[in-house]
Amino acid sequence: MKKVYFLLLTILIISCAKIPIESLTLADAINKEGERMHALNITLLNKMFNGKKNKIDIFIKDKYTPKVVENFKKTLPDNVDVKKDLTSILIALAPEINSTRDQMQNALENQRIKLITKLNSDFKKLTEVSSQLRKLINSAIKVSEARKNAFNKLKLLTQNKVDLNQFENEIDKFISKGGEIGKNINTLNTSINSLIK
Repeated sequence: MKKVYFLLLTILIISCAKIPIESLTLADAINKEGERMHALNITLLNKMFNGKKNKIDIFIKDKYTPKVVENFKKTLPDNVDVKKDLTSILIALAPEINSTRDQMQNALENQRIKLITKLNSDFKKLTEVSSQLRKLINSAIKVSEARKNAFNKLKLLTQNKVDLNQFENEIDKFISKGGEIGKNINTLNTSINSLIK
């Protein structure tokens, strides 16, 4: 009966997940890549919006201003010489043209800020999750190292008669084979019995 309890205790101890210490390096690399991608997204977003700002300026210059001037010319009396008074006309229309340009640029800038705020918020959440994951991995590694130390102490206390690492290997073999459950249980039982003797 003691052997059964010992076997159950061994299986319980061994069943804790093993996480290699390299997992921390991987988590750090993923976090660094996330930072790089976030910076790249911000840069691309800013470049896109700078391009759109230039498009607004081109639109105002090439399409909006000529249309406003043309509409304004229609309201002028026939005796006004448009070519001679073009500078005065443009000065009179400048506030309207500039106001339209400013409204368009401000609307664009508001959207840029909104998107950057969203990207920053999402990245902050990702960073928090990544930090928690790293802490979890680090904690699991510490548990794994503590378990390994406990295994080694037990091995010393039992004068090398009980090697939990061997138990763990046998149990891992059992789990990985799955399939022929009856045969695998017998093999596991035989292996564990040989280690307990």
